[in-house]
Amino acid sequence: MFVFAIALTAVLAWPQAIGGQTKNNNQLDGTWELVNSQQLPKGARDIKIISEGHFIFVTYDTESGTVLGTGGGTCILNASSYAEHVDFGDRLSPGIVGKDQQFTVKVDKDTFTQTGTLTNGKDLSETWKRVN
Repeated sequence: MFVFAIALTAVLAWPQAIGGQTKNNNQLDGTWELVNSQQLPKGARDIKIISEGHFIFVTYDTESGTVLGTGGGTCILNASSYAEHVDFGDRLSPGIVGKDQQFTVKVDKDTFTQTGTLTNGKDLSETWKRVN
């Protein structure tokens, strides 16, 4: 968790622009828990924090507390188009870090759905619920 805390601090301290565009993720800013995904192992919890054009996530085993994967970087939301540039990660699928991941998002109150195909060719479909 120490590494997660350092990474989160670094993500939130980065400049507020990506590709010369101002980041504006108002609808997605906050803390989210993954509630539906084809990739989440049984007994795991995935938390994502999106703040002012940055994101970080951690997946961990709820019984042991062992980190199963983490990553983060910059992101931008433009209507239903959402992009994450993965700047760092641990235990991620090959072909993700250093690349832009393009998604379509649908926001419905305290839930958002994120779908797309990763740069490594894997399909992604996730449903996130806001953590209060």
